[in-house]
Amino acid sequence: MKVLIAGGGSAGHINPAISIAKEIKKHHPQYEILFIGSKKGLEKDLVPREGFSIEFIEIEGFKRPFGFKSIKTIFIMIKGFLHANKIVKNFKPDIAIGTGGFVSGPALYASFLHKSKILIHEQNAYPGITNRILAKCADIAMVSYESTLKFFTKSKKTVLTGNLIDDSFSLSIKYEPHEGIKTVVIIGGSQGAMTINNAVIGMINNHIKEKDFKLIFAPGKRHYEETMSRINKQLPNVIINDYIYDRDTVYRSADLMVARGGATTISEILAMGMPSIIIPSPFVPDNAQERNAEQIYKKDACEIIYDNQDFNADVLYEKIMNMLNDNNKLLELSSNAYAIGIRDANERVFSEIAEVLNETDGIGK
Repeated sequence: MKVLIAGGGSAGHINPAISIAKEIKKHHPQYEILFIGSKKGLEKDLVPREGFSIEFIEIEGFKRPFGFKSIKTIFIMIKGFLHANKIVKNFKPDIAIGTGGFVSGPALYASFLHKSKILIHEQNAYPGITNRILAKCADIAMVSYESTLKFFTKSKKTVLTGNLIDDSFSLSIKYEPHEGIKTVVIIGGSQGAMTINNAVIGMINNHIKEKDFKLIFAPGKRHYEETMSRINKQLPNVIINDYIYDRDTVYRSADLMVARGGATTISEILAMGMPSIIIPSPFVPDNAQERNAEQIYKKDACEIIYDNQDFNADVLYEKIMNMLNDNNKLLELSSNAYAIGIRDANERVFSEIAEVLNETDGIGK
């Protein structure tokens, strides 16, 4: 049995795709899995790191507002589709699974034309444009929020599964605030986030003292060197890495998480029952991160700081210190987060995949 998986750009699309691949291999190690991605995305590093094969196509999304550059994008998309079609024709997948990102569009549509079974997974409360377009081609559309079901009525089947996360996040021990100096983990998403980085740089340079808290900070590969060049003092309680690969281990060490509102990060935080401050990106199309964060804020499962003109180092430092000094608040947020976290999403998703696999006997060949 051959399975094609496409999803890319940010870790928010890639990590669920990798989780799907791992789940399939766990149950069916003999199955052949191939990823399609872009060399511009993090899949270039993350997929081979996990031992899976990947082929690359050239693809890019439309920039808003639409203009002259959109014409160039159309030609790139056509080229990307033709390349994806060639890969699909050679690989002959029985099923194709998309987890969003522009690269999944041509890969899944080519698979649809070659009569493969199509499954899509949407991580966000408001679906991305690629999955919205692919909905009518999908045999099964899997979503992470109940409120998202209404966007996939044209799919043959729509089901709430939750967001795919690595098993390690679902097996975490119960959260308890550490005694003494606490640990804060701050990440700006897989690509980094300059506004968060600026606030953290300001905290390190002007606010944080050795006895405040231990800080583990990942500014993102793209911004790492610039961030390091702007920090004017070294503190033994501050650790800075460009990217956090062993996320479950690092998150588990935290008393408080500060993160963007990406779907995968939120799902990991909820599954572990971690107290968190979510700073949704204002630059994501359709305010997707704000919608994600507000879904859980309404259930008292996180705190939100909006990334606007008022957001700075002072605001972030004050919020962190207030929360670290209130164990009852940390425990309340942890309890509420854990209560709404979906820890069996991988099993739910594989159950849907298995249903299709059982119906399929080389349809894509």
